[in-house]
Amino acid sequence: MKVTYISHSGFLIEWESCYFLFDYYKGTIPKLEKNKKVIVFVSHKHHDHFNPVIFDLTSDYPDVEFVLSSDISANKITHRAHVVDPGNEYSLTDTMENIILIKTLKSTDSGVAFLIEYLGKTIYYAGDLNWWLWSGESEQYNADMTEMFNQQMEVLKGSSIDLAFAPLDPRQEEYYYYGIEKLLHTASVQYIFPMHFWEKPSIIQRFKRERSDKLQGAKVMDINEEGQTWIIKI
Repeated sequence: MKVTYISHSGFLIEWESCYFLFDYYKGTIPKLEKNKKVIVFVSHKHHDHFNPVIFDLTSDYPDVEFVLSSDISANKITHRAHVVDPGNEYSLTDTMENIILIKTLKSTDSGVAFLIEYLGKTIYYAGDLNWWLWSGESEQYNADMTEMFNQQMEVLKGSSIDLAFAPLDPRQEEYYYYGIEKLLHTASVQYIFPMHFWEKPSIIQRFKRERSDKLQGAKVMDINEEGQTWIIKI
């Protein structure tokens, strides 16, 4: 599979017969092959994860479907959209009628996270499901956040995840790595793409340097610029 970093939390995965586009809000979407299905995932309504211009893809590509968190309200939503709630399962197919099984988790911020099983591979896309601890918040807030995040991690406990996409946000200061590290200790992750780093990709190298003994064998992917691509062989 081919993975392209678009911007912020936006990624494109290219498979043999379809594309997965996650949380596009800005940047350049690569030119896509028109004979492949395009599945556009949107984890929640925040402006840095959802841009209504995604619906314009239907003008250029004949086979586009949208998987939208139920907190999104958009007047362009059509029959091509699947509106999803947390804690449910949904099923789509690619152009070859292969099943795409989608499980949703409840975000600790807004909307959902996606756990996707396709062609024998498992993809986890967190959206804004993260351990959002902040030094300026009250002890009660951080305790509640911890409980909510740990509840969702229980859903992933024991899972084998081939590709994971999860926040690594430098704004959290000393807590910046808590969420992504908890994920790595909860599930068996082969490749992980940090995201939501607000144009500060150096946080990835900091994480790898400071927490190198906590990675649980996962390969943390270096992201340096928009449009960067990787060929992943699993």
